[in-house]
Amino acid sequence: MFEFIWRHLMKRKLNLWTLRGSDFSQPNWHAVPTAGYQLMFEFLRLSPSYELARKARTKGLSDAEKLKLPSDFELVLKTYDLLGDVNLVLFRTWWLRCGLQVFGNPYKKPKVHIVKKLREGMSYQASDIAGDVDYFLQGHREEEGLNSSVLLSIPIDLKQTDALKQIKNILDKYKVVDEAREEKAKIKLMCKRLRGDTLYKGLRLLWLKSAYRKLSMWRLGVKVNLSPTYVDVLDPLAPRKSKDAIEQDDRIAMGKMTFRLLKKYQLIAENAARGKFPIDDKVEMSEFKYAEIAQRLLLHSKWVREEKARLKDL
Repeated sequence: MFEFIWRHLMKRKLNLWTLRGSDFSQPNWHAVPTAGYQLMFEFLRLSPSYELARKARTKGLSDAEKLKLPSDFELVLKTYDLLGDVNLVLFRTWWLRCGLQVFGNPYKKPKVHIVKKLREGMSYQASDIAGDVDYFLQGHREEEGLNSSVLLSIPIDLKQTDALKQIKNILDKYKVVDEAREEKAKIKLMCKRLRGDTLYKGLRLLWLKSAYRKLSMWRLGVKVNLSPTYVDVLDPLAPRKSKDAIEQDDRIAMGKMTFRLLKKYQLIAENAARGKFPIDDKVEMSEFKYAEIAQRLLLHSKWVREEKARLKDL
């Protein structure tokens, strides 16, 4: 569902802050379009270690904060130095400013492509080959970083030595001698298939935990729809006392599941702070102080509303 919503947003009438397909292929940079980058961006805003890195790089840490730093905090600082502040910034602004240069590749190594074979004795109009040319321009050429190219017509029955000589002369004329850089992305998503819907539920769980810190685990789980089985039988607004033993058992099971998944998504946020997403490997986590996280989320929401209003006026 999250992937579907994201693709739908990419197609509708766009505001200045709405991500678009062309944002993934800027001059000299290319990244495969995926919702994973925005999901990592959102998890970073929830990571207490990443927030400590922001403080360390801006106003500095207190003595108490320094004593509680994870042992691999240098890795968190390295990620912060690459990705920067994610609190008071729109995702598209952040993506174009630094995200694409961190997650993308300068370009694939360019190679020669067949744009269209023209059949002997057949007359062609520009419209007959427009689709093939557009496929090359919007596909291969963008993937290879919009490098300088020459579209050639090479007669198949021409002697290869003559053809190669003429091609060399053309290349010499246009000085197409630059070699593609073989650089790699500084950070890569660590998954072959992104489970966007599941990760989005994890975000909602952390958001709701911040907003309703005293809410019992089973009620949080039902609100986030962590399990369709229990959502159909449990009411998050039900009285505190269970109506029977079956409901009590369901609440306990839902509570245990929510607690386990809350820890899982905390780990995903903390791994993101170390440049690893989306994985839930065990790391030395900083404390999730949900009252402080709630304040950051409220400040972020207020700033986003004001920023979008400002951009609309432009």
